[in-house]
Amino acid sequence: MVTRMFIIGFAALMTAVMPAHADEVMRGTSSDDWQGWGVLSGGKGYAASPLGQVHYRDIGPRDYEHPIVLLHQSPMSMIQFAEVQNALAELGVRAITIDTPGYGNSDRPQQQPTIQDYGNNLVYVLDHLNLKKVLVAGHHTGAQIAAAFAANNPDRVVGVILHGAALFNAEELAGYQSRMGTGRPRTPVLDGSHLTRFMNFPMSSEEQKILDAKTWLAITSFIQGPDIGHYAAFHYDMEPDLMAINVPGMIMTDTEDSVHYIDVRVSKMRPDFKYVEFSDGNLLEFMAQPQKWAKIAAEFSNGIEK
Repeated sequence: MVTRMFIIGFAALMTAVMPAHADEVMRGTSSDDWQGWGVLSGGKGYAASPLGQVHYRDIGPRDYEHPIVLLHQSPMSMIQFAEVQNALAELGVRAITIDTPGYGNSDRPQQQPTIQDYGNNLVYVLDHLNLKKVLVAGHHTGAQIAAAFAANNPDRVVGVILHGAALFNAEELAGYQSRMGTGRPRTPVLDGSHLTRFMNFPMSSEEQKILDAKTWLAITSFIQGPDIGHYAAFHYDMEPDLMAINVPGMIMTDTEDSVHYIDVRVSKMRPDFKYVEFSDGNLLEFMAQPQKWAKIAAEFSNGIEK
């Protein structure tokens, strides 16, 4: 007993005289620097809306006149834009990431929403944050939501960024609709293949950040319930909303992305929009180059006459 008490006392003493330093790398019991949700530190909250509670993260200077709202693809969450958002804040830009209802930490709607429903629902988040006008930016499904929001709420937007515009024509929509429900189930199986198959997504490179992005794709695919965002995306005719947008726009694309040819098509439909080939990779590339994406977006935002 005496020996045990001595050990406990000695351990307490050592803890007191050798405190952890603030600059130490915090790995816990791990041997790596994987940050997980830690990249989303600060600025989080919830806004009530017709589609349920919407989870958001709002960081950056409070005096930035028209913040950038970042909308993720399906099936992801705000984690897709986490490092972009942090980079924007470092550039002096206020940025707001949002978990699309049904994804991340936002509620799942009671009924299947349309892309227009998703777009109009953003108004409730802006009102909650007392924001009159924003620049809205989205990737894939998020780009569709951004277009719908900009077209149908012109008094709340100063500009729009569409990365992977996903403007499907009637034939493309019919093809996607015919394949809905044919994907492999997510039900866990003994060999773990329900997880590893997500890592077989075609890679634009073998660098660590692309592997990280693919890991997040796998994680978020299991955090979500039904993939209602893609269902909405595959029933959305984006052309009327695209043509109705009356604020400055920018189209960003990755040349190996499956919708790259659509981005080219959209750029011809809206030649007044700036066109930027972000990378020669695929749809995960901007998660590997967040500072580059943030710089392009910040320059576009700061160049808009407001």
